[in-house]
Order: sequence, then structure tokens, then C-alpha cells
Amino acid sequence: MNAGCRVALVLMSAVFVVCGGAALAQQDEGPILRPNKPVAKPAEATVLVICDLACDWKLDGKPRGRIAAGDSAAAPLSLGQHLVAAATEDALDKVETEIEIKTSGQTIVRLALQPVRDARLKAGQQERDKAAQEQAARDEAAHLQEQRNLAAGQSRDGLALYNQKRYDEAKPLFQNACDGGEMAACNNLGLLYEFGLGVTQDFAQARALYRKACDGGQISACTSLGTFFYSGQGVPQDYAQAHALFQKACDAGDTAGCSNLGTLYTNGQGVAQDYAQARILYKKACDGGQMEGCSGLGLLYDSGQGVPQDYARAHTLFQKACDGGEATACGSLGNLYLNGHGVAQDYAQALTFYRKSCDGGQMGGCRGVAMLYDSGHGVAQDYAQALVFYRKACDGEEMNACNRLGSLYDTGQGVAQDHARAAELYRKACDSGNMDGCANLGYLYEEGQGVAQDYAQARALFQKACDGEEMPGCYNLGVSFEYGLGCRKDRVQARILYREACDGGHEKACSALQ
Repeated sequence: MNAGCRVALVLMSAVFVVCGGAALAQQDEGPILRPNKPVAKPAEATVLVICDLACDWKLDGKPRGRIAAGDSAAAPLSLGQHLVAAATEDALDKVETEIEIKTSGQTIVRLALQPVRDARLKAGQQERDKAAQEQAARDEAAHLQEQRNLAAGQSRDGLALYNQKRYDEAKPLFQNACDGGEMAACNNLGLLYEFGLGVTQDFAQARALYRKACDGGQISACTSLGTFFYSGQGVPQDYAQAHALFQKACDAGDTAGCSNLGTLYTNGQGVAQDYAQARILYKKACDGGQMEGCSGLGLLYDSGQGVPQDYARAHTLFQKACDGGEATACGSLGNLYLNGHGVAQDYAQALTFYRKSCDGGQMGGCRGVAMLYDSGHGVAQDYAQALVFYRKACDGEEMNACNRLGSLYDTGQGVAQDHARAAELYRKACDSGNMDGCANLGYLYEEGQGVAQDYAQARALFQKACDGEEMPGCYNLGVSFEYGLGCRKDRVQARILYREACDGGHEKACSALQ
């Protein structure tokens, strides 16, 4: 040690080195100074952010760098609320979360970007699928519309050929159009099969086509289908089913359906007989331009069913319908002129309307023409002409005409007498419900004319006719009981039957009672 510095042994705990006399003097004169104790720093809070996909992350809106997929990054932060956000490298998928730091230490935040990406991709795929489906639907609609347009054109072309009676050419067009969804074409194709126009008549095929068209919204086809069930063509007769179809058609505005529904109510077929309801339906049809409805309404006024009898009103309605091409109404108009109901009796006019009805395909009109030639009313009596029209009407299933035609063969009027042919015609009429035909056939069996004599068969036919309120049948049945023809004699029963026939206007029966 040099002479300028000395070691102060007694003061070593306070200072390490004291240099110069001045320092020593200061030490002796004042208190000893000690250094301040260092302040402890508070522990820091940190956040550890983990991304499941490679991401760029932010803390409170400030970028903090990139984190590899599945990796993490840490950052210090103060106590309080903070926003941690992350986005994928392509910035398409983002996620953020708020955290609240209440104590020091590390807070781990896991940011799941994969579910966000999956949801985005799924939504995108759904949008693409939806767009594809919508486009497919538009394409399908355009294709269907194109098909419908084609089918509609084929249907129109087919109808033009149909109206020209070129049925064989119309058929393939109707078929193609029907296959293409044109229900009017299905209905028209049904007409071809129903009436055998350009095709072999096929009621089953017609019915199937009408059903397809009806189910497809072609209401007139419902009416056509109803007529099959009404008449029993190709199906078991079913008035209830006919009623349902006619009702459906009428409710949808098809006036033919309303008219046919009126017929069901008039006859009590499939429904309770109701002339008032029939009148409403016929009027609805007539007002809608359906001439069959006018004709049906005219028949109600003619007969006084459901309305006061009014021949003048009936004449007006029949005239309207006949002028509109309804052949049945022309025949009804002929009846008015024949009987002088609502008009002056005029056989010539009756003949005119009967002929118009016959020309329109109404077999009752043909029978009316035959009756006038048969009787010589309004025309020179001509059995040969009467035969022509009776035969036409009978071939058209007009049973009164078959019965009268049988009578001409039976008596040999206008034709060579032929009891066998007469028996055939009487049988046809009888089997179809014509009771006069049954009575006449019974007489042939009783006499053994055209058939082997058979009193039992004769009695059975007379019974059938009498049960059907045919007075000649009751009279002849009375004769059978009086003389024991095909049964035991029973004069009491015979008189009962004579009385019934007499009360029904049969003159021979009245004479038999005397």
C-alpha cells in the first residue's frame, strides 16, 4: 500500500476502500450511508396460441406473425380483456376469440380453423349442388316444355286428320302426343278405340286411355269414362262409379257430365230418384250449350216430372236441342207433332223430325219413320219402307222396333210370313226387357208357330210380360189358367188376371169377364 491510502480495518463492513484523508474525515463526521434494496419485478402474463392449420395470428388487432399447422406462438400481455384472432394463409377462413386475463402466468388459446374451413367447403359444395340441381330442373323443364309443345302440335295435327275422317293417320299422332303427356290426345285416342275408328274396336283400351286422360286433368275424359260404367261397356255396369265420374266432370265445368248426371237422377240410377235435382243439372248443361241437357230438360216438361207439365216449354227446348244437332231431341219433337202436344198434330212434320233424328243416328227416330210408313200417317202406307226402318232401328238395339219387325214377319205384312224369324225377333226384344216381345213370343209357343209348341214355356213368357205390366201378357196368362194350358185350370186366377188386364185397357180381357 502506498502512503496516500490506508486501510481502515474497523470500518471494512461499511466500505470496501477509502482513498485519501478527506474520505476518512467525512466518515468520522457523519452517518454511514447504505445502498437502497432492489424492488422485485412482478411476474408477467403470457398467452400461448395454438393453430390447427397454418395461420397468421393477431393479438388485439396487431399482427404477431405466422404459426405452422399444429404449432404455437407465445406473447406477453397485460391483465384484462384481449382479442386473439387467426386466419389461414389464403385468408378464406378466420376465427377469433375474446379472453380475459386475471392473473399472471400462461393462458393457452387453441384456435380451430379446420371446422371453419370444413363448414365453408360444405356450404360451397351445397351451393354448387343446389345450382346444379336448379340448372338440371331448368333443363328438365325446358325439355318437358319442348316435349309438350311437340305433343300439343301432334295432337292438333291428329285432330285435324280426325275431323277429315282420316282416322288411321290420326292414330299415330294421337299416340305420340299421348305418350308425350298431352291428355287431350289420350282422350281422342280413346275415342278411336271406343268406336273402332281406324283401329280395331277395343273397349278395354279405350277405357284405359280415358282413365289416363281423366287422371291427368282432361275432364271430358272423365265423362267418357263414366259412360262406360253407365252402359257396362268393357266393365261391369256400375252406376255409383258413373255418378262419381259425372259429378267430377260436372263440378269441373264439363256440361256433358252435368247432363249425364241429370239422367242418373231422372232414372234413380246410383242415386235416389230426384227430378228436381235432374232439372237443375239439365238446366246447367243446357245453359252451358250442352244440347243433351236441353233435351233432357225438355223431357221433364214433356212428362211433367219435377215441373208442371208444359208441352210448349218442352217444344221450345226440343227445338233448340234439335237445331243444335241433338238427334234425340229431334225424335222428341217428332213425338210432339205425332201426338199434337203443344203444337197442332202434323204427321208430315213428325216424319221430318223423325227422319232427321234417324239420320243423326238415333234409333228411336228410325222407328218413328217406320211407324209412319207402317200406319200410313203423313205418308203413303208402305210396309216395305217400314221394314227398312224397323230393321235399321232393331239393328241399332231399339227393342220396340225389333218387336214390331217380328210382328210384320209374324203376319206377313210387307214380307213373306216367317214365324221362325218372328220368334227370333220377339226373343231379342224380350231378352232386352221388351215385355210386348215376351207376350208375342209366348203366343208363338202356345200355338207352336216357328217354335215347338210348349204351353209351359208360353205360360212362363206370359207371366214375365204380365209382371212387366204388359196387359196382353196378363190376358194370355189368364187364358192359360182358364183352360189349363201349361198349368192347372184355375178360373179364379184367370178372372183375377182378366181383371188386371181389363183395368189396364185390354178389351179382350174385359170381354172375357162378361
